[in-house]
Amino acid sequence: MISKSEINKIRSLDSKKGRDLYSLILIEGKRLIEQVITSNYNISKIWITDDFSNKNANLISKIKDISIDLISDRDLKKITATQNPSGIVGVLEIPKGNPEKLNQPLIILDNIADPGNLGTILRTAEWFGIHNVALSKDCVDPYNSKVVRSAMGAHFNMNIIRIKIEEYIKKLQSDNFQIIAADLNTDKSIESLNLKNDKWALLMGSEAHGLSPSVKNLIDCKIKIPQVGKIESLNVSVACGIFLYHMSKIK
Repeated sequence: MISKSEINKIRSLDSKKGRDLYSLILIEGKRLIEQVITSNYNISKIWITDDFSNKNANLISKIKDISIDLISDRDLKKITATQNPSGIVGVLEIPKGNPEKLNQPLIILDNIADPGNLGTILRTAEWFGIHNVALSKDCVDPYNSKVVRSAMGAHFNMNIIRIKIEEYIKKLQSDNFQIIAADLNTDKSIESLNLKNDKWALLMGSEAHGLSPSVKNLIDCKIKIPQVGKIESLNVSVACGIFLYHMSKIK
């Protein structure tokens, strides 16, 4: 069974301070565990309830070289963020992004604050085959539990790094990348976009303020989604999906 010290350690992973201290994240649920055990990432340990074990013998048989321990429903609720946990959790070493592999195409996110939005963007990027994501210093932690849950396993196919955004955009431009920024304050529609080649980066700004002023001055190509209704703006994750769909059609 799980010890009190393990419970305290796992509960601390709900904060960025705890995740940074132990270099671990908590993953919950059958679907995420299945995805991780077939990936190149390392699960340190898994806990399951008796009920889950009895109903999922096939999954349990697939778990090799990973320590599995039993946990009571009561203790499981102490360490999970979900109201009705499915009966399986694990702790995973935080994946290390590799800047050298952050090649084309990619998404650059500027100060995305909402965990749900970031998770959905990662999930959408994976759907369209975009595996490289660069986050500005002020973006929400990509391993926040809400980000991990909303991304639905996208993390395990992603190369995610933190960047100094102004420096990184300049570096990309020096390597002839086409930096495409979503910006409402432009007359240029997404429909007029031409991709020169696969060396492009889609830049999305924060939910509340859009692109940072220091970043806006670096961008050559700004586009927006044509508006028909009267709503003020689109959710950033929805907008990202629309941009990626359109860009996938004009490759």
